[in-house]
Amino acid sequence: MDDETLIKNPVNGWFDRVADRYAKSRPSYPDSFFAWMAEQAPALNRCWDAACGNGQSSIGLTRWFKRIDATDVSSAQIKQAEQHPRVNYKVEAAEQSQLPTNSVDAVLVASAIHWLDIAKFNKQTERVLRSQGLLVWIGYDTLRGAPAEMQHWLDDLYHKRLQELWPPQRIHVDRKFNDLPFPIPAQPLPNHFFIKVDWSRQDLINFINTWSALRRSEQETDQSQRKPLISILKQELEEIWPKNQSKIHFHFPMMGRWGNWPT
Repeated sequence: MDDETLIKNPVNGWFDRVADRYAKSRPSYPDSFFAWMAEQAPALNRCWDAACGNGQSSIGLTRWFKRIDATDVSSAQIKQAEQHPRVNYKVEAAEQSQLPTNSVDAVLVASAIHWLDIAKFNKQTERVLRSQGLLVWIGYDTLRGAPAEMQHWLDDLYHKRLQELWPPQRIHVDRKFNDLPFPIPAQPLPNHFFIKVDWSRQDLINFINTWSALRRSEQETDQSQRKPLISILKQELEEIWPKNQSKIHFHFPMMGRWGNWPT
């Protein structure tokens, strides 16, 4: 598989191979978001967590919805998912859902809408949502809350040093999904939701190592025999991490779009 194929089809290109890394090192969404989502839904009988990955959002939904259908095209990601009696996991493409028509009260896509075929997925959303059903696309902005020197290092890494390594779909995240066609009138996600983490230096490196840009860098390193980029970044972070501080309180501002399907 060449690099062009890898970028166009990241599910087969790298999600499977980093499933374990993803499950251990990606942050979870806050309970307050799921509570808000439950308030917007017309009922709480059934929710579809589309492109669910390792099921982090699926578990968050269980406090509110009676049944969660959690689907992802990656079998490796599904294998990493935490089991729960109200979550029905299935290996399935979001664009080819087998859910019954008019069967769900809400559809959530968490940190994944930019990987999907939007036109095909929107057709599935229209088919499975009940009248006034809730549709939510969410993600999160870049990491904030670091000391000034480290924040500069993080921002420079994300926006400049890795610019040529990000898959093209990443631009949709940077644009908060506003450039993607939401199938109904949409509102921005309320701006008071944040993912909060207390991370050690290793936690932060582990998170960075889940980025798709790092996956591409790994491939190029394998071909060139150069020193892995993650090793370089780890050394740089060691130099700027505050002395005598084992953990730092970081946060990710959440972002996204949402709306209720017209009657």
